[in-house]
Amino acid sequence: MTEKEIFNRIYPSVVTVAGDWRKMVAEVKELGLKEISLFVTGVEYAERQEIYAALKKTSVKKIPHVHLRNDTKEEEIDFLVKNFKSHVFTLHYAFINDFVNSKHKNQIFVENNNYGHGIEDINELKKLGGLCVDLSHLVLSETIEPQNYSDTMTAVDQYLVGCNHISDQVGDRKNLHYVKNLSDLDYLKSIPQKCFSQYINLELGNPIKEQLELKKYIAKILAKAWR
Repeated sequence: MTEKEIFNRIYPSVVTVAGDWRKMVAEVKELGLKEISLFVTGVEYAERQEIYAALKKTSVKKIPHVHLRNDTKEEEIDFLVKNFKSHVFTLHYAFINDFVNSKHKNQIFVENNNYGHGIEDINELKKLGGLCVDLSHLVLSETIEPQNYSDTMTAVDQYLVGCNHISDQVGDRKNLHYVKNLSDLDYLKSIPQKCFSQYINLELGNPIKEQLELKKYIAKILAKAWR
C-alpha cells in the first residue's frame, strides 16, 4: 500500500476528552476541512447537539466515523448518517447490548480497551459489526494484560476490523490522547497490517493543524513498515 493510500485512510478528529471541541471545530472551519472523525465520548445529549450544529456551519461534508456514547439514541445515529454520511461507529464492550436492536448495528464496532474495560468475550462481537482496534490500547495490553492482547488478536482473525483509533503510546504509561513528539507514534510500525482498517481515526487532543502533520508522519512510517 502506498503512502498516499494510507494517508487517505487517516482522519483528524474533533474530540470531547483531552481536547476542547469548540476550538477544534473552529479550527476545522478555518482550515476548510471536508472530512473528519468525531468522538463524543465526553458529552451528554444536549452538548452533542451543540457540536452537530456547530459542525453544520463548517465545510465538513463527511464524518465517516463517530465514537458513540451508551446514551446515543437511534434517531441521533440516523441524523449522523443523513447529514454527515457517517458509515462506521464505535463503542465500548460494556454497551454492546444497548445497540443490538439498532438498524445500524452492522456498522457498529466494539473497541478493545485496557484496565478492566476490555473485551470479555469475543463471541459477543457477533451481535454487532465486528471489532474496532484501538492501536494504542493493543500495544499497551501486550505488556500489562497479555490475555487481553491475545483475545484481541484472535478477534482480529475472526471478525471484520471496521475501524481504528490511534492515540499516543509512550512506554508503559496509560494513553494520554496527546502526542508530544512524532516518535510517540513509532509503536504503530510494530503492529501487524491486518489490524488496520479503511478508517484510521486520530483520538487525540492535539490541535487539528498538528493532527494533519501527524497524519503525514503516520502514513510515511506505515508505508515503510508495510513494504
